[in-house]
Amino acid sequence: MDKTVYFNEARGLEVLRDGPSVWVKQEGKSGRRIPVRLVGRAVIIGNVRLDAGIITLFADNDIPVIFMNRKGEEAAVTIPFNHHLPKHHEEQKIFLYSEKNTLAFKTWLFSQKRKLQINTIKRLSEAAAEKMLSAGFRDKDYRLFISRFISGKEDQYRVVKGIVSNLIKEMVVESLIKADLEPHTGVLNRRHNFGLALDICQALEPEADLQSIGFLKACHATPPDSQKWNISGDEIKDIAQRFENKRRIVHETIEMIIDELFRLMREMRL
Repeated sequence: MDKTVYFNEARGLEVLRDGPSVWVKQEGKSGRRIPVRLVGRAVIIGNVRLDAGIITLFADNDIPVIFMNRKGEEAAVTIPFNHHLPKHHEEQKIFLYSEKNTLAFKTWLFSQKRKLQINTIKRLSEAAAEKMLSAGFRDKDYRLFISRFISGKEDQYRVVKGIVSNLIKEMVVESLIKADLEPHTGVLNRRHNFGLALDICQALEPEADLQSIGFLKACHATPPDSQKWNISGDEIKDIAQRFENKRRIVHETIEMIIDELFRLMREMRL
């Protein structure tokens, strides 16, 4: 898989375009060059000084870029411009043709989310999984289960999950574009920018829960004022590394969901 490049706010950091490469400068450190052909996606966190040519370099090479602040809040997503509609643009509208089709999509999406919820519960507690699965559980039961792992760290969890969710969203957008699907044609998030990506990200929320809780278990820092907590550069690197360690699994899950989406579209056309 292509490399993800992370540019995290740091003193004296500057990112420039150098022909077909990215040139990274920082005070007190040697510059480094990253050939754009090795980059699959880019993540900009915080106030990073960028050469305007960097954005066009990424766009020219079909590389999506996500911008977020240090609270895990998304500021923007850029994708390559293409005035042609994706190949499957019209086919996707089948989910919006009738209430029956919309309901079928929602039912399908919930089933995808439920699979990942079960996996997350099992990863966090085999005992709880056995009990919950035998009795059956609702979405609010899942949320209650997750709340036990984040008690006292709700604000840190919100920030970490925001970062992880944005990283997942970028992967979803990238996969949708490569599958010739329109990322804006959503069903649950109809008429929203990146509506379909947001729909799929709802199904992937349990993966964001799992990675966020994993980080909190390993991080023992307690901020003096959680309401104003800004995650540190080292902590962002830790989150990014954990995410990269699971990138292949997450990518395979996204591709599986998209394959199932195509299957659902074909069934509705019959």
